Amino acid sequence: MERMPFSAAWHVPLPSTAIGIDASPSDGILRMLPAPLNPPLNQGAPTAPSQSAATCTARAARVGAATITWHPGPREDMVALEQWCRGVGPPLVAPASNGGGGHVPPSLQDLVVVTWNAHLAEGRLADLVGDLRRGRFTGGRPVAHFVLLLQELFRRGDDVPPLAPDARSAFAIAPRDARAPDARDYGTSLGLAMLYVPSMRNGAGSLEDRGNAIVSSEPLLDALALELPFERQRRVAVGAAISVRTARGTERLQLLNAHLEPLSSPSSLWLFRNPRRRQMSAILDLVRSSRFDDEATSVGAIVGGDFNTIQGGAGEDAYRDAHAWTRGLVAEDQRSTHLMGRLDYLFVRLSSDWAANTIRVDDKYGSDHHPVLGRFQRVARNP
Repeated sequence: MERMPFSAAWHVPLPSTAIGIDASPSDGILRMLPAPLNPPLNQGAPTAPSQSAATCTARAARVGAATITWHPGPREDMVALEQWCRGVGPPLVAPASNGGGGHVPPSLQDLVVVTWNAHLAEGRLADLVGDLRRGRFTGGRPVAHFVLLLQELFRRGDDVPPLAPDARSAFAIAPRDARAPDARDYGTSLGLAMLYVPSMRNGAGSLEDRGNAIVSSEPLLDALALELPFERQRRVAVGAAISVRTARGTERLQLLNAHLEPLSSPSSLWLFRNPRRRQMSAILDLVRSSRFDDEATSVGAIVGGDFNTIQGGAGEDAYRDAHAWTRGLVAEDQRSTHLMGRLDYLFVRLSSDWAANTIRVDDKYGSDHHPVLGRFQRVARNP
């Protein structure tokens, strides 16, 4: 969940006497007040993309040796998506240090999957990884094989292009510590595989973007990026697969990491239309495709992330639709993951001989969200 004023969430210039809505998601309080809105030039109303920029170069299909399959957003949203896309850099891909030819896939029951909104520079990812490896969440049993589905990771540096006049940006979420590690730092320091795909620029005045990442002890296969239907900001779900061992041999486990929109567009006064069901529908359309639902080669699929269910938690349509897709999710930790309620989830759909459960991690590691951890177990068959 982004910690920013609602007035900063609408990127259309208004007179300085306009009524703005301001709130902090950390306290969930709305208040109406006169607010001078002075958005940067790049945050004006959408205009048609220029002929020379009709396709955003940040939708890179190849990054080094990696190939990324892109699923662009809806045609009716493409003007806005193009403008936001032109504000970010290309995806970032890093291999795992142990991902060479001798790598042996883990058993699914030895794998742990975590979803966590890192809140940009505030989240202490290295500490979370260290505790995971030391077995803090698994009864003292060290975890060697894991996947992290991370939201609100950020990147700084020359990979992010100078801001073009026809590009758009989110308002900056500035770090308390300007030296805090970014996605590239983690990609080199942790020794883990990483796929980072930015969704939006992190402020018009900086060379920063922010988005979703998959970080894994296992090599990442078949990377993909899914542009969600546009509501208020561009949001890109990121996907990949890993290899795991089951009784049937080596199979794929499919992964998708998403961060849904907390607020709707200004045309509905931000709050009077829930934007998440439309975005969840796009996710479910993808995970019902043959890649995710091929039982001959795949043991199952996981959809995780910050779903921003601020208007009802598990009572929202987005949650109910995703939960109806699940199979083998036998227990969910129902506790809140954020001050505004339960926003973060792992949804799984597994073959019939596997089940999963989730628990909330008590430590936030500097973020405003708790991580949610998923584990897997074999299902005993009746004789």
